[in-house]
Amino acid sequence: MRRSKRERILAAAVDIVAADGLEGLSYETLADAAGLSKSGVIYHFPSRHELLLGVHRHLAAAWEEELEEIAGGRAEDLTAGERLRAVLLSMGRNADLPELLMILDSRHDGAYRAVWEGVDRRWMPEPSSTEAYLVQLLAYGLWAHDHVHHAPLSAEDRERLISAALARIPT
Repeated sequence: MRRSKRERILAAAVDIVAADGLEGLSYETLADAAGLSKSGVIYHFPSRHELLLGVHRHLAAAWEEELEEIAGGRAEDLTAGERLRAVLLSMGRNADLPELLMILDSRHDGAYRAVWEGVDRRWMPEPSSTEAYLVQLLAYGLWAHDHVHHAPLSAEDRERLISAALARIPT
């Protein structure tokens, strides 16, 4: 199936963020990467804010699709433990740089933050659920580890840590 121009623009934006960070994302670089004119990009995303909001939505939707695939269903049809297991298995892999940069960027804008908070509300435990939230914090650590620590985790260590965290999911 052929991707829409909007999907091409969003995929190209993610690639640019991966290669050059948010600073490298401009209408010019995006038009070139997507194979469109600058006015073609502006038609779909009339402001930088709309463009970044689109990237946030694109990445958050892809993550929620991944969570549903791992869990075998939608968040509202699952138990808290099944949701947390899916989150841990997803976040147990190392973060893709564009996702990490966009999550960090979302802290500074309410509209961006709301996109990710929607996924969080559906899938993640509340801090008041102490044991479950500790597992969630382990998932965050695994997800960001290789971007903030000088030595990346080996595949074996990562699998061992994921298994240990899975065993801590409250039933």
